[in-house]
Amino acid sequence: MKEILRLTKDIKRVSVIIENFLIRVYAFTKLVLLTRLVVLLTITVFTIQGCVSTNKQKGQLAFKTEQALMSDIAANAIGVNTHINYTGSVYDIHYSDIIKPRLSELGIRNIRDHFGNSSINARFQELAHNYGIKLLLINGDTGTGLTTTQQEVKRLNNINLSKPVVEYIEPANERDNGWKSPDGTINWDRLCTYMQDYYKTFKQDQSTAGIPLLGPSFANTRTSANAFSAVCSNAYKLMDIGNTHAYSGLNPENPIAGGWGISLNEAILNYRKLCGGKPIIDSESGYKMSSGQTSHPAVFERTAAKYSPRLVLTRLMKGVEKVYFYQLINNSEDFGLLNIDGTPRLQYTALKNFIQLMADPGNIFTPGSLSYNLSGNVSNIHHLLFQKRDGRLFLLVWQGVNCSSEGTNNNNYTDINNPDRNITLNLRSKASSIKLYRPTFNNLPDGNGTSAIATYKNTSSINIAVPDHILVVEISKNKIRHAKNK
Repeated sequence: MKEILRLTKDIKRVSVIIENFLIRVYAFTKLVLLTRLVVLLTITVFTIQGCVSTNKQKGQLAFKTEQALMSDIAANAIGVNTHINYTGSVYDIHYSDIIKPRLSELGIRNIRDHFGNSSINARFQELAHNYGIKLLLINGDTGTGLTTTQQEVKRLNNINLSKPVVEYIEPANERDNGWKSPDGTINWDRLCTYMQDYYKTFKQDQSTAGIPLLGPSFANTRTSANAFSAVCSNAYKLMDIGNTHAYSGLNPENPIAGGWGISLNEAILNYRKLCGGKPIIDSESGYKMSSGQTSHPAVFERTAAKYSPRLVLTRLMKGVEKVYFYQLINNSEDFGLLNIDGTPRLQYTALKNFIQLMADPGNIFTPGSLSYNLSGNVSNIHHLLFQKRDGRLFLLVWQGVNCSSEGTNNNNYTDINNPDRNITLNLRSKASSIKLYRPTFNNLPDGNGTSAIATYKNTSSINIAVPDHILVVEISKNKIRHAKNK
């Protein structure tokens, strides 16, 4: 009987290990499928030229059929950096009355942070289990303690196999700054050796082998990835996902929006020298409210609110599947989505409304398409098309223009309120309903949050006023085609 009991316990233990491994494999497979879907479908929406026309006579319009993306991709693309591990800070002292409720209200599912003590790590567990907010874990900046961290990841994720705490893992943060010598040189060999240990540590145990590992982040988007790739030739083998930190300080569509005076395209291509064709996450980006510099301008809240949803959409257009805003609340640097007392800034509200409108969680499905045309002055007009499972299409349109001047020194920046651009949306076939939303702001005339500002019935053509923040056009067809799960 004792032998039977012992054998039964062994079988249960092995079953748990296998189940945990399968869950990780499923999560990673889903990540790859989502990334491939984004890349495949955004090929048709990378440029607006294929679905616009300056012809004003409807009989001469050139309609373009465009494939939609799953709406939930946009909602799930948003993450936020936190410092819950900072004991004694607002993140620690006001975790229960500010941090936790504001994260829940925001509606995000992704945070990025370091481990702390057992009490801190219990908070990560609470966020994952009770609020569905998973952790992108950053390893310690000293480059040591990989095994200890791996064991804590294993412990947390095994508490409830159906609700893992740690979703992604990344190396020590921005070692091009952290491991820089006084003379400015960087020991890339040290980072390469560290990456080899990092990959081996987390992949050698079945309990953590299925968790996607990010590549190293760099502060300098211009030179660091190139320099590291020249030294660490096998770096692409040591990561599952690329990892950029593209701070522009400018509007997301700007020619130098990749930070360090380069375009976002160039910043991504630089990192692809490390990760090849693997997925990419932007684990830090955002806007500062003060202390502007020539290389990193500051903006007011109003401009940050306009830019934030546009930044998410621009990243998706480039095949970057997630962007983690820096940071949730003002702690020491003025990037916060929240004021130090926990009150929301305008960009917090803009992201909250965006997530609420676009959220549509569930299994991967194949979205439909839309045949349409945008006519009029469409210069600098950008768009992306999404669909929810109930068949509703969401066409997001905005002016990709600058909304702030100066900002290169503290307190010398001003908001630019660009006039709305009046264009026409033409559909090949009538829609039973078209609703317009301006979710970036809650108060008219700028916006109305998640409530529609206008509704049209049984029409195939409407005039729309496109602002310098996002306009959401919800299109319901006469016969709603429910999308099928894959």
